[in-house]
Amino acid sequence: MHTVSATRRTLALLAAVTAAGLALSGCAGSSDEGDSADAGAGGSVEVAGATIAKDDELAALVPAEIADRGTLTAIQFDNAPADTFVGEDDEITGWGPDLGRAVAGVLGLEYAPEVSGAFDTFIPGIENGRYDTSWASIIVTQERLDVVDIVAVHESTTGVITKEGAGLSISEPEDLCGLRVGALAGSAFLIQIEEIVTLCEDAGEDAPTIDSFPQQGAAQLAVTSDRIDAFMTAKGQLSWLLREDSSAEGFEIQPLDYQPNLEGIAVSRDSGMTEAITAAVNKLIEDGSYETIMGFWDIDFGLVDEAVANPDVAG
Repeated sequence: MHTVSATRRTLALLAAVTAAGLALSGCAGSSDEGDSADAGAGGSVEVAGATIAKDDELAALVPAEIADRGTLTAIQFDNAPADTFVGEDDEITGWGPDLGRAVAGVLGLEYAPEVSGAFDTFIPGIENGRYDTSWASIIVTQERLDVVDIVAVHESTTGVITKEGAGLSISEPEDLCGLRVGALAGSAFLIQIEEIVTLCEDAGEDAPTIDSFPQQGAAQLAVTSDRIDAFMTAKGQLSWLLREDSSAEGFEIQPLDYQPNLEGIAVSRDSGMTEAITAAVNKLIEDGSYETIMGFWDIDFGLVDEAVANPDVAG
C-alpha cells in the first residue's frame, strides 16, 4: 500500500460520506439527504470515486418490506480504520461503510448505519433482526455462519502489534507462547488466540494468556502500559494505525501473517437481503467500482474476484 497524505486523508473522510449523502443514525449531526434520495429514485450517487447507479433488476431482489422502508440498516464499529471508523467530522467512514453505500445505491436504498464501539453485540444484533447488516471486519467463522449469513468480499490476514523496543520477535504463531496477548471482545481473533494456546500446549510450551478489550484504543493503552505484550487484529488495520494515527507512535508491527481469512458483510437472515447484497457486490466487482472503492482506502491486497455468500470454512 502506498502512503496517504494528511490532505488526502481529510478529503477522503469528507468525500466518502458527503458524496454519498446518506442518513446516519447513532452518530452526531448525521442526517444528510439529497444524493441518497436521488439514488433511490433511480439516479446515481458518488461513493469514494465511483459513480453508482440503481440497477432495477437487482433492486427487484429486495424484499418488499425493506424496499418500502427505503433503508438498509447497519451496525458499524467506530474504531477499525481503514475498514470502518468515525472520521474527523464525526461521520462513519472507511471501505466497509463506503461499500455499504455503494450496494445500497445499486439496490435503490439509503444506507442507514448506527455506530457502536461494542463489537461483541454486533452478531447478536444482526441475528435477532435489529439490524439488517454490518460491513467490513466480519471474519467468516462457522460459529457466525450458524446464526447469520456472511457475504465474503475481502481476504485479510491477522497481524500482531507490540511496544517498540520490547525486544520481541514474532514471526510464527509459536512465538506468542507465554506472552500476554489481547484482542477485541467478540472478534474472531480471540478464537485464533485460543488455537495458538493449543499449539503451545501441544509443543510443551507455556500457553499465552488472553485479554479482551471493548475498544482498540484500550488495547493500545494496554500494550504501551505493559499490561499485555501484544495485540492481534487485522494486519491492514494495524498498517493504517501506524501510518495514520499520531497516537500510535511507539508501536511496531511484527512479521507474523496469521491465517488468511475471508471477511465481509454480516446479513440478518430475517432480512432476506443476502441474495440482493451478493448480487450487488458482484455487479460492483464486474464494473470496477469495487476496486475503485477499495483503492480509495489503499486496500490493494486481498481483493476478491467474486463475492460469495456463506463460503465453506476449513476445519
